[in-house]
Amino acid sequence: MIENFLLYGQWVILILSILSLYLVSSVNHETRLNGYILTGLSRFSGALIFIFVDLFAFVIANLIQTYIAFNGYYKNKKYK
Repeated sequence: MIENFLLYGQWVILILSILSLYLVSSVNHETRLNGYILTGLSRFSGALIFIFVDLFAFVIANLIQTYIAFNGYYKNKKYK
């Protein structure tokens, strides 16, 4: 069960990460905001994967990236 979660989860997270980078690089404000949300979700999902494989430094790095993504969303949401 865990092996399948890790095997398929990593690819789902990779696709989410690529999609979020595409959205964040948009010139459209609403699309960019959606990119921040998707970035936060994909980084948080990455942290969950790293917990299962005991890579706690990567868990911390992904949680920091999650915070930065959601913080960017809230800061940019104010300026609309």
